Amino acid sequence: MSFYQTICAGVLALVLLGAASARGASSKDPNWPCIQRKVPEITAGVVWSGPELPENNNSWKASSTVSDLVERLSQRRIPLEDANQNIDAFATTLQADKHEQLTLLFSGLLQTVNQERIEIMAGIERYAKRQHALAARINDDRHALSAVLKIDELSNAQRTRRDELEQKLSWDTRVFDERQQSLTYVCEVPVLLEQRLFSLGRRIQQHLN
Repeated sequence: MSFYQTICAGVLALVLLGAASARGASSKDPNWPCIQRKVPEITAGVVWSGPELPENNNSWKASSTVSDLVERLSQRRIPLEDANQNIDAFATTLQADKHEQLTLLFSGLLQTVNQERIEIMAGIERYAKRQHALAARINDDRHALSAVLKIDELSNAQRTRRDELEQKLSWDTRVFDERQQSLTYVCEVPVLLEQRLFSLGRRIQQHLN
C-alpha cells in the first residue's frame, strides 16, 4: 500500500470515528462525542433513597467535620473500601443528630461530585472540538496532497511541498488516533463518578436504618 493509500485509509477511519461519535452523542447536543449518554447532572433521586436533602445546598459546609470528610470521600484516588471505612467511622461518632449529619454528608458529596463531573464534561467537549478541527485539517491536507500527486512532472518546490504534506498528514493522523483512544477512556469518567456516588450513598444509608 502506498503512502497516499495509507493516508486515505486513515482519513476514512477518522470519518467512521466521527460517525460513531455522532451516533453516540445526544441529539440535543451534537458536540458530545461519547458513546455514553450525556447526563449533565446527577439528581439525588437516582443515587439516594434516604431522607430528603436540605434545601440549602451549602449547609453541609457549616460543619468542618462533614466538609473535611466530603473532600476526602469525593477524591477518586481514595479506594472505595477506604471511603466506606471512613463513613463507618464517622457514623459511630454520631448521637441524636445522626440522621441530620449523615444526610448533610451525602448532600455535600452530591454537590461536590456533580461539580467535578461538570468540569470533566466541559473538558471532554473542548477536547472533542479540537479533534474535529484536527480532522478537518487532515482532510484539507489530504486534498492538497492529492492535487500535487496528480501533477506528472513535479518541480523542486512541488516535491518539497509533497514531502511536507506527507509528513504533516502522517503526524496529524497519528496524533488524532492517539487522542481518540484517550477520549474513549475519558468518556467513562462521568459514569464512574456516578457509580462511586451511588456506592457511597448506599453505604451512608446503611447507617440510617
